[in-house]
Amino acid sequence: MNAQVVSKENNTVKFTFQVSPEKFEEGMKYAYEKNKKHISVPGFRKGKVPRKIIEASYGETVFYDDALNYVLETEYPAAVKELDLDVVSKPEIDAKSINKAEGVVFEAEVFVKPEVKLGQYKGLEVEKVDTSVSEETVANELKKVQEQNARLVTIEDRAAMMGDTVTISYKGTIDGVAFEGGESESFDLVLGSHSFIDTFEDQIVGHNVGDAFDVNVTFPEEYHAEDLKGKAAVFAVEVKGISLKELPELNDEFAQDVSEFETLDEYKASIVAKLTEAAEANAKQVKGDKLLEQAVANAQMDVPECMYESKKDQMMRDFENNISRQGLSVDVYCQYLGTTPEALKEQFAEPAKNNVDARLVLEQVAVEEGLTTTTEEENDEIKKIAESYGIEADKMIEACSDEDRKAISKDLLVQKALKLIEETAVEVEKKAE
Repeated sequence: MNAQVVSKENNTVKFTFQVSPEKFEEGMKYAYEKNKKHISVPGFRKGKVPRKIIEASYGETVFYDDALNYVLETEYPAAVKELDLDVVSKPEIDAKSINKAEGVVFEAEVFVKPEVKLGQYKGLEVEKVDTSVSEETVANELKKVQEQNARLVTIEDRAAMMGDTVTISYKGTIDGVAFEGGESESFDLVLGSHSFIDTFEDQIVGHNVGDAFDVNVTFPEEYHAEDLKGKAAVFAVEVKGISLKELPELNDEFAQDVSEFETLDEYKASIVAKLTEAAEANAKQVKGDKLLEQAVANAQMDVPECMYESKKDQMMRDFENNISRQGLSVDVYCQYLGTTPEALKEQFAEPAKNNVDARLVLEQVAVEEGLTTTTEEENDEIKKIAESYGIEADKMIEACSDEDRKAISKDLLVQKALKLIEETAVEVEKKAE
């Protein structure tokens, strides 16, 4: 293939590449087979018209679009590879000349990965992060476990109080008209949980089982349902039951019931160990993020906007996939939050920029430090990926193409670059505010 760079300005590269007559003819045959069943010529049945007859009737250019698209699928990537371009955008391609005897000459314009000029990335200072676990934190963790193992005790001798769970029926109306979602025959509501709008829960306090009464509330202006925003509503409520959580006593028996430990002290020690491990992992993440921010701030690069847009699109797609697994669509999610898909996508703008900038810096660190990966390291990473998808590791290793391995190697190099930055950093005491 004859590929040549025409011009290179900042991160924009314009180049030409030539497709052989044989390859173009292959594309023309493909285009003919694809379209012949849709073309009518008097005297011939559809799908049976010879190619020469069609070209004579409609002109040989009738197949050009599909033929050009066919050859571009293989010839454009080959040209990029020949010129060793690290392309980061979709190309703009024009066919400059088309000739059956000489082939096709294309001209393409693309954005390429920007040059990164690193500043200081080793020996950066980062504040120490406290990883100690307080007694209060342990107590809160124990309280959560108590709550999870609490039992509900029926209350019959007093009115409802904050903290109680009340079973109620309710029917809401606005100006005497019922509205969708405003009715339930039996609902368990924890008073003080702020699960319901406005002062709904406060107005139940003081009522006994069997009491029927009205609760007057106003929907907030930012409420997710457009037709209820800012509207005053009346709920006809009846208290059907009152119950209270009874927490189990903190003792050795409690520890034996909720864990594999025999004593409460042993159980507490395990909680401390677990919380300490989590705190240390969080501290590592926080310090790594701060060091990476510094390394990016110290670097110089002119990043094409298309890289940020591409990352933002990817993050939006990932988000859509995540909520779809929970049975939600983006439209429903946005309606609930009172926003739009466009506004939601824009929330990914800053994270996308930070992600792209950080990746570029780490890739350049890997280059300047001469970092490499081994086949064994790549295979270990492939095994982790296979395990996450429930696929046999050996089969996935065998199925990995050279391009797949190249991508995995890049990810590993980025991890190694970040590790180098972290290991050469200097921890300093947190500055007094």
